[in-house]
Amino acid sequence: MTVRSFARRMRPRVKRKAAEGAWQLRTMRRRRRAAVADPLLRPVSVRGQQLYGRVVSRFSAADAAAANLGLVVAALEQEGIPHFLLPASRTRHTVGVNAVDRERFLTALEARNAGKAVFIGRPLPGGRLQHPALFMDGVLPTPLRAASALRIGENHLGPAGQLLAGPELACDVEFWEDGAQLLASDDGPRRLARVQPQASADIFAESLVAPRNNGITDVLPASEQKPAVVRVGDRELPTFVPFTMPTVNEVTFPVDVVYTWVDGEEPEMRAKRARYQQQGTAEILDKETNASRYTSHDELRYSLRSLAMYADFVRHIYLVTDGQKPHWLDAEAPGITVVDHRDIFPPGVLPVFNSHAIETRLHHIPGLSEHYLYFNDDVFVGRRVTAEHFFHGSGLMRIPVSPLKIGVGKPHAEETATNSAGKNVRRLLWERFGRMTTNNFMHTPLPQQRGTLQALEELFPQDLRRTTGSRFRSPQDIAMTAPLLYQYALMTGRGVPGRFNFRYVNISRSDAEARLDDLRRSRRFDFFCLNDVDVPPEDRERVGVAMSEFLENYFPFPSPFEKRN
Repeated sequence: MTVRSFARRMRPRVKRKAAEGAWQLRTMRRRRRAAVADPLLRPVSVRGQQLYGRVVSRFSAADAAAANLGLVVAALEQEGIPHFLLPASRTRHTVGVNAVDRERFLTALEARNAGKAVFIGRPLPGGRLQHPALFMDGVLPTPLRAASALRIGENHLGPAGQLLAGPELACDVEFWEDGAQLLASDDGPRRLARVQPQASADIFAESLVAPRNNGITDVLPASEQKPAVVRVGDRELPTFVPFTMPTVNEVTFPVDVVYTWVDGEEPEMRAKRARYQQQGTAEILDKETNASRYTSHDELRYSLRSLAMYADFVRHIYLVTDGQKPHWLDAEAPGITVVDHRDIFPPGVLPVFNSHAIETRLHHIPGLSEHYLYFNDDVFVGRRVTAEHFFHGSGLMRIPVSPLKIGVGKPHAEETATNSAGKNVRRLLWERFGRMTTNNFMHTPLPQQRGTLQALEELFPQDLRRTTGSRFRSPQDIAMTAPLLYQYALMTGRGVPGRFNFRYVNISRSDAEARLDDLRRSRRFDFFCLNDVDVPPEDRERVGVAMSEFLENYFPFPSPFEKRN
């Protein structure tokens, strides 16, 4: 190849690269000008893609998703473009639009959001966007104008510019096609063959055809295009009747949350605990009286914030305490009830300082829903979740089975109370069912069923009464909420293994701060646990600072359950 011919071949590539570079330079300048004009705009990296976001003064995932839906609906309503909501995702909203209206919709969207940090892109698996752009950039990438689905929204940032929500809560727009026009195209036979269940050409021709799987239907025949409305927040939005019907997978029953909490550093509580330790004769596990078990980093405050931010399905919260109440808690706030041990324990048992004992009585809380979640205060929701993360529509529990094993042999004082309790559960169930249990369970929010717990009380009355009266954790305890409930449920068809996107961080380990930093940056886990056990005294101040900084960064806004100072 001669130099001249090589130069001719390279010329288009050089021009394209130069044009791309010039466009990127113009884009960068536009973004900087917009950020100067609006001090609430900040640059942010979202899954490795450089975008902008807006600093917000309050946040919940439900509100963010609704706001992004509003961006889309406003453009559609402005132009009078017919549209409909469809249940394609449990965590974000999806709007269907006829493909013939795509360009009109995009033009209206561009006009309404010119100069704004609203993003748009083609959704890819894993949450990334293909051809991501901001409307402040001026011109949309050409491939987006022909995309069959788009994702549109704003990145919501906390006070320090940290990403609270990005494309995972954006609004999807699907461009549904006219079946008759599709059949007449070259791609028509292939699209007809892909439809599940198989539709006749006649039905296909008079249907709206989905561009991708939505979990309900590939085609919407004219006979099923009956108008309906669905409520999102305080708005009623159009849809079709088939998209309003609850499916067999949908949870339609109420789900409450139960926390157990103690301020172990309160002088009166410490004195009471010490007094009963001196009086007691039962074997107490050394690990269970470790001072770090009672060290507070205000975890409950931030765990409640995590519910307010990311778990809008929760009906009511019950906080079980031994006559205590966090100083920052507004106990009169709607949606939360403080439950004293005296309200759920039989006479003559209290006080107890043993979580295993308390767990045998949680299902006796007055007014508690049949299906509920049990939270320890060191467990947090890391991004938007729904009731379907924990239960099937039938009420079946999704059980967080851990890959970790409880091991063989009898309980002993050198192992954790959790492990000993798991072995005691194994003995009970082996004697009753002749089945061996092997696995532990994750330290996640724990789905519970009141009726099944009541059945266990009748099945193992003596063992559970003994645990109820066990003042401190001991090797003889039965862990009722997990593993007894879960192993029994797996054996009797009341639960099945679930999939929990979860991270456990032992904050006493040397790699804890690196793991916290990964959690903060990625926000890729549905749940996480920050466990504070066996932290050496000389490290407690450093660990406490790291914990507080992390939690305030991840959950920066007060929940409705905090006093307003």
